[in-house]
Parts: sequence; C-alpha cells; structure tokens
Amino acid sequence: MHSEEAFCTLTEKYRKLVYQTIFRIVRDRDDADDIFQEVFLEVYRSVHHLRNENDLSGWIFKISYNKALCFLRKRNPAKVHAGSLLSNTELDGKHSDRQTPVRMLEEKEASLILFTAIDRLPDMQRKVLMMHKFEELSHREIGEMLNLTRASVESLIYRAKYNLKKSLHSYFSSI
Repeated sequence: MHSEEAFCTLTEKYRKLVYQTIFRIVRDRDDADDIFQEVFLEVYRSVHHLRNENDLSGWIFKISYNKALCFLRKRNPAKVHAGSLLSNTELDGKHSDRQTPVRMLEEKEASLILFTAIDRLPDMQRKVLMMHKFEELSHREIGEMLNLTRASVESLIYRAKYNLKKSLHSYFSSI
C-alpha cells in the first residue's frame, strides 16, 4: 500500500474519534472542521515519531485533544481549563437550555480530570477503553485488532472502568 493510500485509510479509521474529541472541546462545527484538518496534518508530519504502533489511537487522541485545547487557549486564555463532555444530542446540534456558564466550567473541569485519569491508566487498559468508548469498536473488533481474546478485552475494559472509578471517586463524590 502506498503512503497516500495508507494515510487515507488511517484518516477514515480515526475520523470519528478525532472529530468527536475536538467537537466536545470547542463546541463549534466550523472550528472543529479546521482543527480536524490540523490534527491530520500533524499526524502526517509526525507519524515517524510514533514510538508504539500499537498505541496509534491513543497518540491520535492526544493530538486531537491537545490541538483543541490549544485552539481554545489562544482564543480566550483566561477561560480555558479543558474541554467539556457533551451528550450525543448536543453533538447532533441540540443544545440543552440548562447550560449556564457555571455548569460549562464545571463540565470543563470534570473533563480535564477524566482525561488525566484516562492518561494514567495502564497502557493496555487505556488503549482498549479508548477503542471501545471513543472509536465505538466492539469487543470482538478490539480483540482482532490487538490480537486478544474477547475475554481479555472485556477484562481490560472492566479493570479500566474500575481503576477510573477508584481514581475519580473523591472528585465526583464532592460535586
């Protein structure tokens, strides 16, 4: 496969993960489209720096997340702490009437704490969780991609969720 074809395949495979990650943070479709292009330019330019080919989705997720946060920081540095998590209905363009500035700030803080906790998970737990939750891959698909049994994938997802719950309990119980 030529490098152009490989890059097109890579772009198609991670398109949804990248766009959803960016949109959850910037909350504007035009800005998300611009950042989306920047992410894949960065991926194309930096792919030779990738240390672990098995962590491609995590690497692309981090680039997406960081590009979106950098965009917000440049736009309004005083207000940005992290991206906010949106529900699927908000992603479809139907915004809740209950979104107040205070609530949005709380969501941004919670998002930063969540993504920091995800980054701290053991490598395989983080990778499998991201593939399942952000790329919406089935346990079977993940197993095939990572050469794991379905039971191993289920166990890794369970342990990742357990570890996240344990590490996030103190923060979210105080809200």
